[in-house]
Amino acid sequence: SATVVSAGSGPGKHHNRRGLHLGGKKAKQPGLYEVRIATPPPRSLGIYALPPNTQCGEQIDVEGASYVVTTVVLQYKLRGGRYVREHNRLEVQPTGRWLVNQMLNNLVQARYVGPTGKQD
Repeated sequence: SATVVSAGSGPGKHHNRRGLHLGGKKAKQPGLYEVRIATPPPRSLGIYALPPNTQCGEQIDVEGASYVVTTVVLQYKLRGGRYVREHNRLEVQPTGRWLVNQMLNNLVQARYVGPTGKQD
């Protein structure tokens, strides 16, 4: 089963909305998502029923492990002159890895405020 844990820019509040693991290869309906780990090597965790408004930055629990949604992919296909939803995918990172990446991004973006010019 899958649980949406929080919404926003990082892990936090619990919402207790549970999802169910479903069989099949394509997640076509709103609320069905293929959950895929984005970090190398990428691998699919399966198709889960989650709230249709699941967004980037939300924390979800899948089979006892905690992940942060990094990308929401909705694929459409043109059929009979109309676009029809073909596949829904959530790309996730383990929460620990996401936190480390956030800290490293903050270090890269930080400005150096040390002495400038010639040193003695």
